[in-house]
Amino acid sequence: MIIIKPLSQCSFSDALQAFNKGFEDYYLPIELSLDQFTYRFGLDQLSVDHSFVAFYNEAPAGIMLNGIKKFKGKKHAWNGGTSVAFPYRKMGIGEALLKATLEKYQQQGVAEASLEAFKVNEKAIHLYQKYGYEIVDTLLFLKHRGSFHAPLSKKKNPFTYLLKRKAAKDIQNLPFYTYDVPWKNQFDCIQDGESFIALNERNEEVGYLLFQKNFSSIGIVNSVTFYQGGVKEHISNQEEVLNFLLISIFNMYGPIAYNTYNIPAKRNSLLVKILKSFGFQDLYTAEGIKLEQVFMKKYL
Repeated sequence: MIIIKPLSQCSFSDALQAFNKGFEDYYLPIELSLDQFTYRFGLDQLSVDHSFVAFYNEAPAGIMLNGIKKFKGKKHAWNGGTSVAFPYRKMGIGEALLKATLEKYQQQGVAEASLEAFKVNEKAIHLYQKYGYEIVDTLLFLKHRGSFHAPLSKKKNPFTYLLKRKAAKDIQNLPFYTYDVPWKNQFDCIQDGESFIALNERNEEVGYLLFQKNFSSIGIVNSVTFYQGGVKEHISNQEEVLNFLLISIFNMYGPIAYNTYNIPAKRNSLLVKILKSFGFQDLYTAEGIKLEQVFMKKYL
């Protein structure tokens, strides 16, 4: 018998067992400790009241993690991870978890729900589509290693900008800051996130990059991850603004590892175009699977 329980009514050890068993054969296998698992709830703004664990004959068999928050006056929900342990697949557990989740969303007055799924995971994508989710974008994982193929000085532009370095949270009030990106690409879900803001000759804010620095064991920056970038609408030099911001970062940290995380191919198309002009390439798993997700939404 399948029983679905709110995670708040379960032990974290049962929830962790369901999570790890469900993701042990995933495209990117995941195994978390109990500390790492519980830490995710604060970092990713997940809720034990809105998440669910599936049991089959009292054994933890599946899990669906959810978060709900409000911005721009509307409640938004995110499916932050769904997994079903291998022995319990094809039994309707994933569908039962999704039904419980959507019922919770409706009870909470959620206006928009979103999730990400690996593009190769066609079964999961079809299940979400069955319940009204639609693919709205493709999410890219790009990388750059080593020196750039051309001197960065050659990519300088004729426009003059000033650079303002701020915390991630400081870009939320920019009129052109976008919330229309995946949940974890938002400023409030990036641990120690930072932003670079470009100012034009009139001291107006015209563009931003949201990123995270990662450090070696001795405290040296060894990689940078980009989450999103935006430019003020209706200006003719949008490409130059993003070029300025990227070149500022590349010159500041040099030939270290650079990555993108879930960058929307359509929503951030200009940023993707410019990154590829710098030599960024697609990222693949050890098994040769292209790291690429779909961004899915459902309006309730």
